[in-house]
Amino acid sequence: MSNFEEIDRLYNTLFELSNEIRHKILLLILEQPTRMTNIANKLELTTPEVSRHLSRMSESKLIQKDIDNLYHLTDYGHQVLNLVQDLEFRTKNRDYFVTHITQNIPDVFKKRLSELAKYQKVDNFMGFLTFIDKKIKEANEYVWLCIDQYPLIAVDSLLGSVERGVKVKIIEPIELVGPNVTFEDRYIIPIGDELPDVIVKTHETKDVYLFISDAGSAVSFPLKDGFDYSGFTVSDKELGSWSMDVFSYYWEYAKPKVPVVPYQIISESKKKGKTITLEGTELTPQDYQAIQKAANRYDEVILKGKFNLGASSIVISKSVVIRGEGREEDIPLTKIYKSGWTYPILHEPRRVHENRVFIIDGEGIDVTIENIHFTDFDYNCIGGFNGNSLTIKNNRITLTNGFGRGLSSPIGNQVIGIYQLGGFQGGVRIEGNYLNFAQSFGPFTQSLRMNARADDPNYRPNLTETYSYLAFGIDIFNACGEVIIENNIVRNMNARGIVIADNKESANFHVNNNTIISEIYGAYFHPKPFAGFGIMAHSGWHVGPAPHIEILDNLIRCDKINYCGIVLQGPELGPKGTMKLTDVKLNNNRIHLEDGSISIFTESLENSQITGNSLTGQAYYGIGIFPGVDETRTDLGSNKNVIEDNTMRGLKIKDPDEYSKSLLDEKKYPGSKAGSATAYVWLNINTKENRVKVTYNETVIDEGINNQITYK
Repeated sequence: MSNFEEIDRLYNTLFELSNEIRHKILLLILEQPTRMTNIANKLELTTPEVSRHLSRMSESKLIQKDIDNLYHLTDYGHQVLNLVQDLEFRTKNRDYFVTHITQNIPDVFKKRLSELAKYQKVDNFMGFLTFIDKKIKEANEYVWLCIDQYPLIAVDSLLGSVERGVKVKIIEPIELVGPNVTFEDRYIIPIGDELPDVIVKTHETKDVYLFISDAGSAVSFPLKDGFDYSGFTVSDKELGSWSMDVFSYYWEYAKPKVPVVPYQIISESKKKGKTITLEGTELTPQDYQAIQKAANRYDEVILKGKFNLGASSIVISKSVVIRGEGREEDIPLTKIYKSGWTYPILHEPRRVHENRVFIIDGEGIDVTIENIHFTDFDYNCIGGFNGNSLTIKNNRITLTNGFGRGLSSPIGNQVIGIYQLGGFQGGVRIEGNYLNFAQSFGPFTQSLRMNARADDPNYRPNLTETYSYLAFGIDIFNACGEVIIENNIVRNMNARGIVIADNKESANFHVNNNTIISEIYGAYFHPKPFAGFGIMAHSGWHVGPAPHIEILDNLIRCDKINYCGIVLQGPELGPKGTMKLTDVKLNNNRIHLEDGSISIFTESLENSQITGNSLTGQAYYGIGIFPGVDETRTDLGSNKNVIEDNTMRGLKIKDPDEYSKSLLDEKKYPGSKAGSATAYVWLNINTKENRVKVTYNETVIDEGINNQITYK
C-alpha cells in the first residue's frame, strides 16, 4: 500500500467520525452491542438512514455484525473511539491545554488523558486547593501528593489526617524551597522526617501536580513558569486511576529524601530547654533543612562552619537563640550565605519575603541571632515582622557590593542588612554588629562613577538601571516597644546607614555609640538632592504622636559628595493626623562630611535638643531647621528647639553655587528669602521660637519668627 493510500484511509476514517449521527451510533454501540432497530428508536431515525450509516462504518472496519444481528465495535473501532474521546476532552478544554503543558508526562499517560473527562474542571487556585483540603479531611486510608510546594491551606488537615492513621506519601522536587515557594510554607517542609506515617521522596520533575486519596483526586498541569493550581478534580476514588497510575510511575523513580546534615545534641533538659549543634556542609538542601528543623524544634541552635542556604530562607516562628560558634580577630567563624536567587526580585509580597536569610515571624516569640557572619544574600539579611522581643548582636553582614541583587522597585534595587517591620512590644536590641555593603571598591566605583560624572554635584545615577542600587544598613519601621541600636559599625550604605521611620508613640529609641562611614558615592534616594544619610529619624506617614528618640554619641563620616550626616524629618506632605517629631535628643554626635550638603538636617521638628555635636569637613550648611513643604499644613513648622553648644570650628561652609540654589531654594523650599546664601545655621521660613547659640564667626540665616540667636 502506498503512502497516498494510507493517507486516504486516514481521511476516510476522519470523515466517518466527523458525522454527528455516526459518532452517536458508535457511542451507543460502545455501551453495549445493539440491533439496528434499537439504534433507530433511540436516535429517532428511520431504519434506512441508520442502515446507511452502519454500512459505511462496517466498510471502514469500525464495527461488525454478529449472527444475532447485534452490532459490535471492532478492536480497531475501540482504538479509534478512544482517540476521538481524547480529542473531544482536549477540545472541550482547549483554552486550558493551550496554556498548560502536558508534553512532559510519559506517552502512556498522555494517551489516557481522556480519562480525566469524568473529572470536574476547576478554573481557580482557591477552588482547587480548597478541594484538596476538603478531601484530605475526608480521607481515611491514604493521601498521596506530588507537589512543587506544600499547599499551605491544607497543612493542618494533612497533619490531622496523619493523627487519624492515614498513610501519606509525598513526592517533592529536589529543589523544593526556591523562588516559587512562599515564606509561610517553609516551616512545614520537614514534615516527612518528623512524622512516622509520612514517606517523602524527591524527584527532578515538576511535570504534574497530583493529589490522590480514598476520598478523591486532583490534577494540575504547569504553565511555562510554574503551576497556577487550576485543573481537574473528582470525588469518586474509582475514577482516580489515571492520577494513581501517574503517581505510582513517578514514585518508582523518585529517590528517598536526602537526610539533613548529622548533628550532635549537646544537652536536652526539660527545665533549661534543648540545645543542638549543627556543622555546615555547604550543600544547599542539607544546610537549609538542618537549620530550619533545628529552629523549629530547639530552644538554642549553635552553628559551626559554613552554611549554604541556596535560594531558601529560614523562617523562625518560635522562641529560639541562634548563635554562631567562635570568633577570630573579632570576626565570627560561622558563615551563612545564599546562592542561586533570581534577579531582580519582583516587588510582590510573596517574592519579597522569600529573599531574606532569616525571617522572624511568630506570635509572642523571643528570638536572638548572634555571632554569625552573613557573607552573601539577595535582598535582606535579617527581617523581623512579628514577636515579643528580638536581639541581633555581634553579627557581621557583608557584601562585595550591591550589584546583581536587590528588590526591584521604581526607586531602585534595594539591599537591606537588618530590617524590622512592626511588632516586638517586648523590645528590639541591635548591638555590636558590623555591616559593609561595598567591600570591593574597584567594580563599584568604576561602574557608579560613570566616567567620573559622580564628581559633578548635579549628577544623579539612574536607580532603575542595574549599575546602581540602594543600600540600607539598619531599617526600623512601625516599632511599638523599646529599640536599642548601639555600638554597631555600618559602612558603605549609599542610601541610609540607620533609619527609624513611622514608628508608634509607645516606641522608645536609643541610637547611641554607632559608627557610620561611607567611602562610596551616594544613591540619591527617591530621588532627593542628597546623596545619602548617615542616620535618619522620620515620622512622615505615621498617624499619631511620634515616639521618643535619642541619638547620642555616634560617629558619622561620609567621604563623597552631597551626603547629609543626620536627618530628623517629620512629615513633609503626610496625611492629616501625621505628627511632628518632638522631644528628640540629638547630642554629642561627631559628623564629618568631606564634601557634603548639610551636616544636620531637620524638618517639622519641635521641642528638641541639638546640642554638643561636633561638625567638621565641608558643607553648604552646618545645621538646617526647616518646616514641612505642604503650604496647607501650617502646623508643620519647626518650633521651640534648642540648638546650642555645637562645635563647628572644623566645618568649612562652602560658597553658594547653582547646586546649592537648586538644592534648597528653587525646588524644596519655594518662597525662601535667603536666595543662594549658605551658612552655619539656617532657620527657614515657618520656624518659630527656636533658641540658637553659636560663636561670633558662625553665620546664621534667620527667616523665622521670634527665633532667639545668641553669639558667644
